[in-house]
Amino acid sequence: MISQRAIFDYELIYIEEGDCILNFNGKDHKCSTGDFVLLRPGISHSFRGIENELSQPHVHFDVTHAADSYRIPISFKDIDAFSDDERSRIREDVFGSYADEPFVFFSDMQKAMAVFYEIIDSQKSELRRKAKLTELIDMLISDNFGDLFGKKGKSFAIEEQIKDFIDAGQGMSLCLDDFAKQFNYNKFYLERCFKESFGVGLIAYRNRKRIELAREMLVDDTVSAVSEKLGFSSIYVFSRAFKNYFGYSPTEYIKNSKRAVR
Repeated sequence: MISQRAIFDYELIYIEEGDCILNFNGKDHKCSTGDFVLLRPGISHSFRGIENELSQPHVHFDVTHAADSYRIPISFKDIDAFSDDERSRIREDVFGSYADEPFVFFSDMQKAMAVFYEIIDSQKSELRRKAKLTELIDMLISDNFGDLFGKKGKSFAIEEQIKDFIDAGQGMSLCLDDFAKQFNYNKFYLERCFKESFGVGLIAYRNRKRIELAREMLVDDTVSAVSEKLGFSSIYVFSRAFKNYFGYSPTEYIKNSKRAVR
C-alpha cells in the first residue's frame, strides 16, 4: 500500500506486473498489468489492494522547461501537509483541463515501451535519456492531449475503422477486451477515442447496432437463432434488450410483421 500523497511534477507509471486500486483525486481506478498511469502535479493519490507482486517502473518529468527540475524531490506527503515552500514547487498542470482520469495510452505501444525503458535504463547517457524523454512526452501529448495543438493526434482514425466494422454487422458478440485484441490497441484508449468522436461508448454503440440488426434478421430467422447468432447470453437477455429498445418483444414484432404481409 502507498499512502495518500501528492507530487510536485508529473510521474508516468507503467504497471509491469500485478494489479491494484489507484485512488486518484478521490476516485478509485482499477490498474492492471499493461496500463500506463499519469500522475499529475498536486493531485492527491494512493495505491491499495495490491495483488501479487506489484512492479511499476516510472519516470518523473516536467512538460515545460524548468531550470530546477533536477532538484525537485519525491514527495511522500499529501498536499494538505505541504508547507508554503513545497506548494510553490508544484508545477503547472497543463493537462488539467483535458485529463479526467489517470490512464494514458499510446497508439504505437511497442515504440512507447521501447522509449520508456530506454529512459529508465541507467546505462544510457544522460543526454540520450533526455532525448528519449522528449520523444515520449511528444507521443504522450499527440495520443492523449492533441487539443493542446488544436487538433487530434494522428492515431484517432482507429475509431472510424471500428465504427465501420460494427456498421458492417461485424463484432456483434465482441466485448471491449475483444475489440482491443482485434485492433491491437489498449481497450481504455479505444473507448476514449470512440466516445470523443461519436458521443457514445464503443460497447453502447455496438449494443444499439446489434439490436437494430436483430430486427432485420427476425424477418427470416427465429428468435432463438437471432439471439445465438448475435452473441446474447440467452434468449431471455435478448428479448429483454429488444423490448427495452423498441418497446415490444421480438415475438410481438414477428407477429405484427406477418399481419402486415397479409
